Amino acid sequence: MEKSAGQSTPEHSELKDQAMAVELELPVDPEFASLPAKVDLKAMLRRIEENMPWRSSRPGERERRLASKVDVEFVL
Repeated sequence: MEKSAGQSTPEHSELKDQAMAVELELPVDPEFASLPAKVDLKAMLRRIEENMPWRSSRPGERERRLASKVDVEFVL
């Protein structure tokens, strides 16, 4: 990932200070239980490793990926 070339301006630091002053009230559900992953992580990484060379070599794959790429990078 590339670092932003721009410098932070006083205006940006004011926005940052304003954003940090905001307190969010997020709902908490005491009954929430996260679900375990449906696929083993190592199996998924192995599948990705096997499929990437094939996917990258498909006709038009580069164009499809570029078409779905985000046009602007936001620096937070």
